[in-house]
Amino acid sequence: MTPFGPSVQEVRLARAPLVNVIAQVRFPAVMKIEDSAFVANFQEAIRNDYPILRSERQLGVLIGPGGVRPQDAGTVWRFETKDPATWQVTLTPTFVSLSAKHYTCRSDLLERLTVVLRALEGWLQPNVCDRIGIRYVDRVAGSQLARISTLVRPEILGVGGDEATLGGAEIVHSMSDAMFRLDDSSQLRGRWGRLPAGATYDPGIEPARESSWVLDLDHYTSRSEEFDLTTIGCKAAEFCDRIYTFFRWAVTDAFLDEFGAER
Repeated sequence: MTPFGPSVQEVRLARAPLVNVIAQVRFPAVMKIEDSAFVANFQEAIRNDYPILRSERQLGVLIGPGGVRPQDAGTVWRFETKDPATWQVTLTPTFVSLSAKHYTCRSDLLERLTVVLRALEGWLQPNVCDRIGIRYVDRVAGSQLARISTLVRPEILGVGGDEATLGGAEIVHSMSDAMFRLDDSSQLRGRWGRLPAGATYDPGIEPARESSWVLDLDHYTSRSEEFDLTTIGCKAAEFCDRIYTFFRWAVTDAFLDEFGAER
């Protein structure tokens, strides 16, 4: 196997260490999405699946001569299932995303994404798609972290794979960050490594309460093109497939068995 080789058949893991999966589609800003009355039609289109609506104010920062100042970045609408950790749709003036912390299977993700995008297209009628992205984040902790050298390939582990060679020193933090450009001009960003308790490398990823090892794969294209559901769906499926191929290259058979492979 190679990280960007042929497709690999999906093996379901009964105890998958996935902590987040996100599918995101960006479009040119539609500022009317700030208006709750305008968003109401989109809510109705997906309310059977996502009955809980919450709104938040998004904060950013503005860096200028006077230093760093907080800045209001607009409204974020979150449409949730009864268990918000299962599935959540996020809508802002520039993107819609579908995410889950408890993941079932790839086909479920893609089917749900199609339903959300069909509702968005019927309501908003966007003409342009600025970005399509799929992201998976896995985390290994506890007793499994102590056996990480048997669960992940040496090429991925690097210096964090064998503390015995470090003369008694303890690895507190060791993160790798790699960007790969594919033939179709899409990109895959991979971040992996060990983190101490309470630490994170990305504000969007909740830190663990104990030391952990993470594998974060984000596959995306940022080339603007026509907003076409068939094209977006095909690319999302392709990106999921490539991420899974990379994942299967990165982990060992012992990893699959450890997390309940259904062969």
